[in-house]
Amino acid sequence: MVRVPSLTLSAAWVSGFLVLLVGLLSLVGCSRPATAASGPPVAREAPVQVRSAPVVAEDVVRPVRASGVLAAKQELRLSFKLGGIVRQVAVDEGRSVKRGQVLAALDPSEIGPQVAQAREARDKASRDLERAKQLHEAQVATRAQLQDATTAFEVADAAWSAAAFNQRQATLVAPSNGRILRRMVEPGEVVSPGQALFQFASEDGGWVVRVGLTDREVVRVQEGDAAEVELDAYPGRTFPARVSEIASAATPGLGTAEVELELRPPTVPPVRVAGADERGVAELPPRLLSGLSAKARVLPSERQAVRFIPVEALLEGDGDVASVFIMSPDGRSARRQRVRVAFLSSEDGRAALSEGPEVGAHVVTDGVAFLRDGQAVAVVGAR
Repeated sequence: MVRVPSLTLSAAWVSGFLVLLVGLLSLVGCSRPATAASGPPVAREAPVQVRSAPVVAEDVVRPVRASGVLAAKQELRLSFKLGGIVRQVAVDEGRSVKRGQVLAALDPSEIGPQVAQAREARDKASRDLERAKQLHEAQVATRAQLQDATTAFEVADAAWSAAAFNQRQATLVAPSNGRILRRMVEPGEVVSPGQALFQFASEDGGWVVRVGLTDREVVRVQEGDAAEVELDAYPGRTFPARVSEIASAATPGLGTAEVELELRPPTVPPVRVAGADERGVAELPPRLLSGLSAKARVLPSERQAVRFIPVEALLEGDGDVASVFIMSPDGRSARRQRVRVAFLSSEDGRAALSEGPEVGAHVVTDGVAFLRDGQAVAVVGAR
């Protein structure tokens, strides 16, 4: 007889297995939070250590910088009053000349006979006047005839004076001591009245530097303001100057106003040369030539309130635009701000701002290269 397994024992075994499985799952689920809680905590970013300095305002003379060329104060374009054929050119370009020295002369073949004709007409009028006077005294000539003879002599004398003047103008002479900058004529050429033959620089008026200033700059400059000039030909030397003339209108096509700076000869620094005294040096005045390149620094008499920051605070400069980091009011963070630099002061290493933070704000000076906008900072020192 076949025996069938008991269903009661099988069901009991299955139930026990399920209870054991549920218990194991419960243990695993309870152990997960404990594992997560035992992990390491997330570290916070440490603040960057920086130094700061305040933005200050001072009344200063804001210089005006420009470039130009050196020139003689009196530069003339010399020419003949009359036209004609050039017979002689007595000087070359670049030569120094003295007052009254002959520079060029016209062929006298035309003006000579004109002067002779005027002289003969004057002599005849003079003889006629003497004869009229004698006849008038002898009561032979009338008073009207004497007056006509007098008028004829005066007309002939004036014509002779004009012809003699033109004859003198046929010879071109130096109006003062100076130098021939350019020669624009050769012997045998036919020139017209007023045609420029020489460009002449006189020594009487001294030397000037002419610069062009923008409309914002020229309104700050006044006649008599001090200036400093540097010539590329004499590096490292400064020539004192002053504003002597300011144009009343802008230069057409450029939009700038011309300002003339007069160099002061008594304080022109000397140039040292070797082999002149027991020390092997001698001092000679520098040789100034028209057309030398110059850089000028004008110091207006009017003072302006300017904001200053240390130049170390500037970051990523591009022309006159740069950036700085401004400290927050609580001093725990720094934010980046765009600024515009007016000029740099080489005397004390500061930057003057035309746009940027207000007076009293603090800018980061040390550590700017390691900062990000809004980053936490810790001030370790202030200027």
